[in-house]
Amino acid sequence: MILSIAKVLFLAFFDICRLVKRPQDIPESRNLLTLCAIVYGLLSIWLASLSQPIESAIVVGTVELVLIMVFTLAVLQASGKSSRWTQTVTALVGTGIIISILAFPIYILLGVGELNEVELSTFQNIGLLLLAALSCWNIAIMAHILRHALEINFAIALFLAITYIWIIFSFTSAIVPMETN
Repeated sequence: MILSIAKVLFLAFFDICRLVKRPQDIPESRNLLTLCAIVYGLLSIWLASLSQPIESAIVVGTVELVLIMVFTLAVLQASGKSSRWTQTVTALVGTGIIISILAFPIYILLGVGELNEVELSTFQNIGLLLLAALSCWNIAIMAHILRHALEINFAIALFLAITYIWIIFSFTSAIVPMETN
């Protein structure tokens, strides 16, 4: 029973990743939001820990999750659609889980933490291309979710998604500066 529920949810989130379903197609459930947020937060910490100390990774993962929630609330309130917050954040973190799972093997291929070498291997070059493609897909997914949640055109939603990424990067790099050798 639990596996079938997990499969249905995974497929729903994957359909959002494929830009087929909308955030309103996800059940409005605080319990589902909490579960997805915890899993997303843990995956964010795990991925960040591949390239930085665990203490920094915990801060980065936590800040990222909080900013998703705050940014989403801000844009929804600004457009008078704050009642859509639960489903929108659930869709963002649910699809974020899928993107994080897909990013893990790419991080391994890249040898994250070992990219300080002047010459990258062929596998690392392929990994960088895959990571760039995954990042673009993630931005498109976020824009798709915001487009439907806010009832705006895709170009504005894309701008908001890129702004969100910039805010996340700015906050996390200000709190936990990247190490340079």
